[in-house]
Amino acid sequence: MTAQRRDAFGLEIERTFTAVRAALPAVNVAAFDAELEAITRAPVVDLAALDDFLSGWWRIATRAAQDPQDWQRMHEEAKQIESGKRPAGPTLAEVLARRGVQL
Repeated sequence: MTAQRRDAFGLEIERTFTAVRAALPAVNVAAFDAELEAITRAPVVDLAALDDFLSGWWRIATRAAQDPQDWQRMHEEAKQIESGKRPAGPTLAEVLARRGVQL
């Protein structure tokens, strides 16, 4: 039996390796495969790490499926920041400090 989850927009992505991988944007598939291989290549597979892996990628697949254009825009902005074409925004600590929260 597999668990199915429903997000806010009614999209269902089954929480299985096959379904999550199929639902990922093409830009994310290689990272999914590499991370899965790294976890399963170990002499003893850490089941907690495998579960965390699937949960994390399920959230990515669900988020990307909700708004594919926004997901692509986020990746484009990250590339611009990494390349120096766009300045990075404030850190979380800076935003919280402006709101009076001390870490």
